[in-house]
Amino acid sequence: MTRRQTNDIHELYLASVQDPESDVKRISNIFSNHFNKLALTLREDFSGTFTISCSWVQSDKLRSAIAIDIDQKTLQYGKDNYLKNLSSDEQKRIKVLQSSAITKTEKVDITATFNFSYCLIHKRKVLLEYLKKVHQSLNNDGMLIMDIMGGSDSEIPEIQETEINGHPHITPFTFEFERKDFNPISRISNYAIHFKYPDKNEINNAFKYEFRMWSITEIRDLLEEAGYSKSIIYFEDDNGEYYQSEVEENTISWNAFIVGLK
Repeated sequence: MTRRQTNDIHELYLASVQDPESDVKRISNIFSNHFNKLALTLREDFSGTFTISCSWVQSDKLRSAIAIDIDQKTLQYGKDNYLKNLSSDEQKRIKVLQSSAITKTEKVDITATFNFSYCLIHKRKVLLEYLKKVHQSLNNDGMLIMDIMGGSDSEIPEIQETEINGHPHITPFTFEFERKDFNPISRISNYAIHFKYPDKNEINNAFKYEFRMWSITEIRDLLEEAGYSKSIIYFEDDNGEYYQSEVEENTISWNAFIVGLK
C-alpha cells in the first residue's frame, strides 16, 4: 500500500503516541495479576478519540467500555474514524459520554487515565474529587491506572524527538514533544506536540497542554485519602516493559504507572 503524508493531527497522534492494543494487554494483565480474573468493563477517562475503548471491546466479545471526554469535536472524530470500523456488536458495547471526567458512572473493573491527562487538573482538591468519583465507579475488585513521568531533566525546557518511520500508511515523520517551560512554584509546565516531515512540511503546536507536574508521592497520598486500599508502582525498563517497584534511582527521564486498588 502506498504511504502518504497527512496533516490529520489525530491520525499522526495515534501513529506516534498511542498503542491501544498494547495498552489493553498491559492493563488486562495487571488486573489479572491482582484479582486473578479477567477484567470485562473499562472506563477510559480523558479519552479523546477513545481508541483504547475500541481495542478493548475488540479484544473479547464479553467486554464493554465507557469513553469520557469533554471535547465534542474529538469524540466525534473517534466516532467517524474508529467507532464506525467496529462491528455492530462491538459498537453497541461502547458508551461515549461527552462530560467532565469528574463524574460517577456505572461501575467498572478498570478506569484508565493515560497520556498524563489528569495533569490538566491543577488543584489538589479537584484531583481528590476526581479520584473519589472514580473510586465510587469501580467494582469491589477494581482498579485505577494512571501514567506519570519525571526525572532530573523533567523540569527544564527541552524537545524530545522520535522518528516515526514504520507506519504502513503514513510516510516517515518526526514526532516532537516539547516542554516549553516549568514554574517551580506552581509546578505548572506548558507542553506542545509538533509533527514534522523531511520536506519541511510542519504542524507546530498540533496539541498544547498546561500540566501540573504531580509527583508519585502526591498521587499516592491522594489515592489513600480517596479511599483506595493500596497503590502500586510499575516502572518502565529500557525495553519499554513495566515492573513493580518501590525503590528506584532517579534518571534524567522516566515513565511509570500508578495503580490504585479499590
